[in-house]
Amino acid sequence: MKKIKYIFASLLLSSFLACDTDYINDPDNPVTAPSTQLVTSAQFNLAYELNNQWTGARATLAFAQYWADEFYTDENRYALRVSQVDDLWQEPYLILTDLKKVIELNEDPQTAVLMSTYGDNNNQIQASRIMMAFTFSKLVDTFGNVPYWSYGQKDNTAFEALRLKEGINSPAYTDAKTIYEDLLIELLDAANKIDISKPVYKEGDHIYRSPDGMTGEKWVKFAHSIRLRLATHINKYDNALAMSVYNESNTKAFTSNEDNAVFKYGTDDITGGPWHNAFTVEARKDFGPALSFTDLLYNRVGPFSSITEEDPRVTKYFDPIGTTEIIGIPYGFGNAVARAVENESIPSSEIIKPDYNQNLLSYAEMEFIRSEFNGWNQTNYENGVKASMMFWGVSDTDADNYVTMLPVANEENVLTQKYIALYMDGLEAWTEYRRTGYPNTLTVPGDTFGSATFTTLVPGLNTIPNRVNYPQKEQLLNNSNWDTARQGLSDGDTMMSKLFWDVN
Repeated sequence: MKKIKYIFASLLLSSFLACDTDYINDPDNPVTAPSTQLVTSAQFNLAYELNNQWTGARATLAFAQYWADEFYTDENRYALRVSQVDDLWQEPYLILTDLKKVIELNEDPQTAVLMSTYGDNNNQIQASRIMMAFTFSKLVDTFGNVPYWSYGQKDNTAFEALRLKEGINSPAYTDAKTIYEDLLIELLDAANKIDISKPVYKEGDHIYRSPDGMTGEKWVKFAHSIRLRLATHINKYDNALAMSVYNESNTKAFTSNEDNAVFKYGTDDITGGPWHNAFTVEARKDFGPALSFTDLLYNRVGPFSSITEEDPRVTKYFDPIGTTEIIGIPYGFGNAVARAVENESIPSSEIIKPDYNQNLLSYAEMEFIRSEFNGWNQTNYENGVKASMMFWGVSDTDADNYVTMLPVANEENVLTQKYIALYMDGLEAWTEYRRTGYPNTLTVPGDTFGSATFTTLVPGLNTIPNRVNYPQKEQLLNNSNWDTARQGLSDGDTMMSKLFWDVN
């Protein structure tokens, strides 16, 4: 399966990059890969490998209870496979390796001139730093302390990740709080150093596509928007720092859906998205909506029960099968309960189509963050709901009608709508639940469904997980550093240990 995946990725890159192969004097035997190929590889993996049927559907999308599994429900009870944990760990480091190489190619005097034909050297470096920060944040929010490296502190010997060339193949782990603090600095510095009068990536950029590469303003907004996301993560842990970051970046972050960081897949089986691959190419029917989520969208549970109409996004998120209603699968109650569901719905055709738009970071999310930092502001709250609906293709009339029926903004209402809007970003929704406890409509261990009780398959775990265990490979190949990291966790290397920002 792994071999097939990498063949698939290689073919995809070839498809994306067929436009220009004159890398050096001999296009058939390039000495140095173009930076744009590495950028495409990194962006594709960021969108695909961290949001596919193994890392997404059976892991983060399941943790957030957007989706539930019908046939193989062990992961819904938190018994992740070894290969899933490996992917959640190693895929980000492969992404980071590509991005670090982009930086090196643009700094090395022997390759910088060639790389400048693909975009301004400096801007390529800064955009790569932004994507590296975004990727490292996902690692931290999944595991906690991890091996780390940053461009701004590349001479810091305590940051040992991505230094294989220097002989460091068993890197030390960096404290998660230290990483967060450095990420905030990295993002600000990279944003400040982008020259918006010069191109970033003339080709290979599938987040902000532009034939001339003049996307500097978009990348600056992306950096500041990531800073707002990280600020809200630490808001309950260190409000002073969070407010400082918010005040620095708020006016420079996303201001409309046009700013969204979206990876658009290709139109065929090779370049198509992960859900086209899972549902169409592999013809899998394993996944459907979690019942807790469909009940929320139909206002049967949660703070919007006074609204007489269902959320219009429900039929944008899912397609019905054999019925007019979206049918969800009870989450966490085992195979018998899940398999007894008839006519369970599937993800919508917009998600399953090859050229699906994977939203990496959105304007809607920024508006919910602004609402939180502005004391649960009503206007930002409504803006967030409307922006989410517009992104998913809800009509202006239906969106406006729904917004007029919303109850007033408060912590529960804003964060529950934020959860609904984060659909298809399972990691961020799971992070929001861990830091806030919202939405309070998720099925949790101990809940019952008929005669079935939700019990986890992880000894000692009686809540939704707080983190993912480190890969077993780390215990074998990096034992000393793993052991140090394990001892720094509240409950050891278990799903029970909380991350530093999780003070809920």
